[in-house]
Amino acid sequence: MIPKDRSRIGRKMVWLFLDFDGVLHPGLCDAGDRLCRLPILEDVLRGHPAVQVVISSSWRHSQSADALRLLFSHDIRPRIVGVTPPAKAGGPHGRFSEISAWLALNSRQDDHWIALDDYAFEFPRNCPNLLLCNGGTGLTEELAVELGRRLRALAP
Repeated sequence: MIPKDRSRIGRKMVWLFLDFDGVLHPGLCDAGDRLCRLPILEDVLRGHPAVQVVISSSWRHSQSADALRLLFSHDIRPRIVGVTPPAKAGGPHGRFSEISAWLALNSRQDDHWIALDDYAFEFPRNCPNLLLCNGGTGLTEELAVELGRRLRALAP
């Protein structure tokens, strides 16, 4: 579900590849606390309306893209444009490989992107596109400020 807005054709876009566990809530939390950090992320996204979101979370294996989209506020839902494909078994840096595959499948390899994730091993060492969360806390206000700064730096 890539945006069909003709004004964006030929222009670099900014993508946020989003993990859930350890990002939108602490990695180990009660069911009632799931997605407790989602409002923090949505506040950042509201300040960056051109950013599109692709879900890279393992949640995409058990729920449809439409079901995942419904977890977000009404104003953010249209910007949840899809999910990454599964990684090839046995390869290193699985999440990075999935993101690279999504970008290639959608002819967006030259676009800007950030991955918000809590597993550094899923990415090449010192990956400049990774914004690493502490999985024990999930997205914090301080990290949200850094995400906003990085998104501003990438804005077309």
